[in-house]
Amino acid sequence: MNKAPSQDDEGRTLQLLELIHRDGMLTQRELARKLNIALGLVNLSLKRLMHRELIKVRRLSARRVCYLLTPGGMSEKGRLSARYLADSFAMYRNARKAFLHRLAALRDAGRKRVVLYGTTEIAEAAFITLQELGLELVAVAGGEGEFLGRKVVRLAGLDSRGVDAVLFAGLGDARGRCREEMAAAGMAPEVLEDLSVLLLDGEAGNAG
Repeated sequence: MNKAPSQDDEGRTLQLLELIHRDGMLTQRELARKLNIALGLVNLSLKRLMHRELIKVRRLSARRVCYLLTPGGMSEKGRLSARYLADSFAMYRNARKAFLHRLAALRDAGRKRVVLYGTTEIAEAAFITLQELGLELVAVAGGEGEFLGRKVVRLAGLDSRGVDAVLFAGLGDARGRCREEMAAAGMAPEVLEDLSVLLLDGEAGNAG
């Protein structure tokens, strides 16, 4: 009996399909960096997409390939996009309720300088909520480029003394990388506040 795909699996599938649709020339290493997941996981995910006939590979040279979405891949991308769009309204509502409870507790404990780790929809909800509560967003990490007008940085470039909490709001695969980056930056493990687990464990409906 096949195991039903998890929310993380479907989220990663949608992200991969969107990246490949925009630029099929991206290497696996570039995909891993954009998704902030391990290279081996990208390789495994691509193999699964090929097995499901959602993408195909065109070899351009001995060391260069191009990934292309199949008609089935386009349909799946559309299906997942529509599902995530419909689910996002409920997610924002539940996330805001859970985050208000957790982030208010941080504020009341004097832990007001925070780093947001992740550039997902969960991170967007956290971004809005921490602004409502008057917390200071020191930086956004766990990705690349920009996120809601803020440049995304690496934790190693931050002064750990100026960070009261690292708010993890990414996909499950990035959780280990977040901990590794925190250790490299000299941040104590107890500084980590895992916001995504509030939704994954179904606590959002009970918080507050």
